[in-house]
Amino acid sequence: MKKNFYLDIVIFIACLACLITGLMLDFHLFEGGREVRHYWRDIHAYIGYVMAAGVLLHIIWHVKWIKVAAKQIFCKK
Repeated sequence: MKKNFYLDIVIFIACLACLITGLMLDFHLFEGGREVRHYWRDIHAYIGYVMAAGVLLHIIWHVKWIKVAAKQIFCKK
């Protein structure tokens, strides 16, 4: 159960960081020109990779629950 809690924290932090860097890129909230923009774009991409890996791991850890929930939803008689 603790591993799920820590993974949720990592996913939340990555999601928040991705949101912040995305807003910085969209509204040009940084100084330094194109070099800095490429730097923030790379950070944004790597944070997105961490978030995607965390979500994928989360789904893998909960595949049993997903199967049971899907069975209850789609096999109602």
